[in-house]
Amino acid sequence: MNTSQIKLEIFRKIDVLEEAKLLYLYQFLVKKNTSEKDFFKTLNEAQKADIEAGLDDLEKGRKSKFDKVISKYK
Repeated sequence: MNTSQIKLEIFRKIDVLEEAKLLYLYQFLVKKNTSEKDFFKTLNEAQKADIEAGLDDLEKGRKSKFDKVISKYK
């Protein structure tokens, strides 16, 4: 997958997000872009494993409600 294809795929996914999810993603990206530290390196192994499992679930079409997932980490 080249850069143009990646950007198009990201745009398609962002374009269908609900407003709350879009705002959360925007805040995440802004914070990530302005942060000097890679947040992933600050996570413990269980948190990293949860993220990897979530990404794997998404690739396999298994999804969860956004609010349910976020409430686990609040």
